Amino acid sequence: MEDRLKNFKKAMKRTVLQDLTFTEKHKSSIRRQISYPSISEEGVLVAIFHLLKEKRTGFELNRLLRARGIEKFENEEGFLYMSLHRLEHKGYLHTHWIEPDVKYYQLNAKGLKMLNNLENEGNYEAYFLNEILER
Repeated sequence: MEDRLKNFKKAMKRTVLQDLTFTEKHKSSIRRQISYPSISEEGVLVAIFHLLKEKRTGFELNRLLRARGIEKFENEEGFLYMSLHRLEHKGYLHTHWIEPDVKYYQLNAKGLKMLNNLENEGNYEAYFLNEILER
């Protein structure tokens, strides 16, 4: 399938897109106009929990969230690290340093249990507000 997409891209460059050039300003404008469905804070936290089933750095996590269309932390990475610190403090994450400046995050048993509960709950927003955001 990927080869077909590559061939399609090449064909588009040879025909339709051959005379088009986009400046960074234009590309930025196009990206702003693309509307991703808005995701609630609870939805963002569920995405973080899913991504932290595996060990990840904050940088990796931010990149993967953007790939899912979650741009909440795009220019404000500090909020992501504050959220991670809060989850760590509440006992949902296991963290460790590999190098002096690289910290890894991963769900621990309590975090995995919370994620399982969220997946089984029909109304995870209320559950999340009660369990994580309010405590």
